[in-house]
Amino acid sequence: EWPPGQNSWFIPINEIKSRVEDDPVTVRRVLHNIKPDLDESTLGSLTNQICTASPRLFALLLCNGGGKSYSAIQDLIEEGVTDKDLPLVRIYRGESQYRRQWELGRNSHETCSLDYHGDCGIRSLSSWTTSEREVLFLDQWMVMAPIFENGTSFIPSHYELDNRVILPYVEDKERGVGCVSYGGFSEVWGVRIHPAHQQMLSSQNPLFAVKRLFSQEYTAFERERYVLSQLALKNEPHLIKLLATYKFKGSYHLLFPYAKLNLRLYWRLNPAPYWERTRALWFLEQLLGLASALHVIHDFRTVQSKEFDESDDQVFRGRSSTAGRRAIDREEKFGRHGDLKPENILWFDDLDPTGILQIAGFGLSRFHRLESRSRSRGDPHTVNGSPTYMGPELALGRNVSRAYDIWCFGCVFLEFITWILDGNTALEKFADARLALSFDGVEDDTFYSLYNSDTGKSCTVQPEVTNWIQRLRSHEHCSGMIQDLLDLVEDKMLQVKSEDRVRSGELKERLKSMVTKCRLNVEYLLGDQ
Repeated sequence: EWPPGQNSWFIPINEIKSRVEDDPVTVRRVLHNIKPDLDESTLGSLTNQICTASPRLFALLLCNGGGKSYSAIQDLIEEGVTDKDLPLVRIYRGESQYRRQWELGRNSHETCSLDYHGDCGIRSLSSWTTSEREVLFLDQWMVMAPIFENGTSFIPSHYELDNRVILPYVEDKERGVGCVSYGGFSEVWGVRIHPAHQQMLSSQNPLFAVKRLFSQEYTAFERERYVLSQLALKNEPHLIKLLATYKFKGSYHLLFPYAKLNLRLYWRLNPAPYWERTRALWFLEQLLGLASALHVIHDFRTVQSKEFDESDDQVFRGRSSTAGRRAIDREEKFGRHGDLKPENILWFDDLDPTGILQIAGFGLSRFHRLESRSRSRGDPHTVNGSPTYMGPELALGRNVSRAYDIWCFGCVFLEFITWILDGNTALEKFADARLALSFDGVEDDTFYSLYNSDTGKSCTVQPEVTNWIQRLRSHEHCSGMIQDLLDLVEDKMLQVKSEDRVRSGELKERLKSMVTKCRLNVEYLLGDQ
């Protein structure tokens, strides 16, 4: 049943296949019971046509309930109506659609070029009353639940679904309290698809994440779908993979694997990591994987719009601390994420119980709007609109390039290092230490400080960030690996001038060398034990 409690039911395709398509003996027996006077030749021919071409139609007519539905089976099959003709459509006889003078016809009729459609309907149903046709027209959706298949050549399949389609969801969290996540461009919730209606994931009874875009414009959807599809071709295990897309009731939806946790929640649910080889190596390998995924994004060539994106301008309009309009790097022809933060890094444990981190949250825009500057003092890391990881170039009105992501990554890396050494409590203390009033009087926990200079606004790395790095350097578990990571963050990532930041390719190679060294040298990984 979907939606839950709405009395809209679907028959799973595997039931139709096992009870009709793959069971000619039963089909033959049912036909004989309905029409005992059928000769063997006709009975065999009808059985063959039903099993090979019309199993959904047969199931529909049986479920439609006796009488004319049963007697119409032979007539419809002999008229050549098959599953390809479903869903049946209304064909209006006259000019007015409000007089309800209509027949049922094949779906191919939608391309009919005739001026008069009085003879276009299915003859076998012409003697049915309007109410009988209406019941069949509505009931047909129970056998029309879509099957989400793997796309061709790694390109996810797209489905244009009728508004009356019954989605094959056996669990739908959209209406659950606290089960929907909202962002600036979309909302996301979990669903479980009937196993016979999805071929995208092989794990048993998996959850999927449905992302519904707020924009109903095709160009915006197609831009996101294209980017995600092209990135999927790279087969990068640390990038979230788009599985399929569909349009339903005017809105565009994207299907992804469902993550149990994001990195923020993972830290909270694992508040005191134990400092040992497996955990420390996993931590470093995940940093490498995320850097590799970011490099795939940065290496992706995009189609750059020549016009200023007004939606980007709206983000900062009315904010004196960011001078309103920010500069857009029109020369940048490569991809960038634009909103790297722990909430957009997802944790999956389908293949490895330790888990793997994947970057998500990219697509519709190069920039993600800050929905609100106000947030409670108790939670400085709200998912929607937290400026915590915002790069200083936005505040200074400078061009934004791929280096923006490196700053954000540096912030996340430093938090990750804090967690692996001191746990989640230290993360909260770090956030509190960074809290300061910005120019517009709102408390921010950004990693930079904005101040007035002789040349205008200037930025520097937040003094508390520098102090925190020094504190970590003196930690009892600050191994050679941790020291090198802190050097990387401080010298190559958290640099106010974007041109001083490391490129994603070099970042990946540095981390790869560190992983290799850690696998060979446990003292470099863990320090003196």
